[in-house]
Amino acid sequence: MTNRAKQFESIDRQDGAALIVSLIVLLVLTLIGVAGMNTSVMQERMAVNSQNANRAFQAAESTVSALTNQLYANDLTLLRESMQNASEESSVVTVTTLDSGNGITGSYQARFLGEIIITSGSSMNADESSNQLKGYRYELIGEATMANTGAEARVFKGIEYY
Repeated sequence: MTNRAKQFESIDRQDGAALIVSLIVLLVLTLIGVAGMNTSVMQERMAVNSQNANRAFQAAESTVSALTNQLYANDLTLLRESMQNASEESSVVTVTTLDSGNGITGSYQARFLGEIIITSGSSMNADESSNQLKGYRYELIGEATMANTGAEARVFKGIEYY
C-alpha cells in the first residue's frame, strides 16, 4: 500500500469524536455561564433588598427622632393623649418630610406604659423624705414603608418622663 492509500484509509475510519467532544465541552461551558448569571442576578436582588430594608429602617429612626425633638420642645400633646386614651396609645402622626420622592412614608405615635414611683434614695429625690415624685413610662413607635418594594421597618424607643 502506498502512502496515499494509507492517508485515504485513515480518513475513512474517523468517526467524528472531536466534534462530539467539542460540543460536550461547549455545553458544559454554557451551563457554567448560565449558572454564573443566575448567581449574579440573585446577589443583585439581595443587595437591593438589603438597601431598601436599611432605608426603611433609617426612615423609621427618623420618625422616632422627630417625635423626640417634639418632646424636647415641650410639646407633650401625644404623651398626654396616650395617657387619656383607653387603648393607651396616641393617634398616629404621618411624617411627610421623609424621602417621598422614592416612595418612603412614615408615621409615629406614643404608647403609655405606666406610672413609676421614685423610691427614697433615688437621685431624683434628693431630700429622701418623700415618695411624692412620680414618673411615667412611654414607648415611642416609629414606622416607615417603602412603596413597591415590600420594605418596612418599625422602631421602638422607651422613655421615662418625670
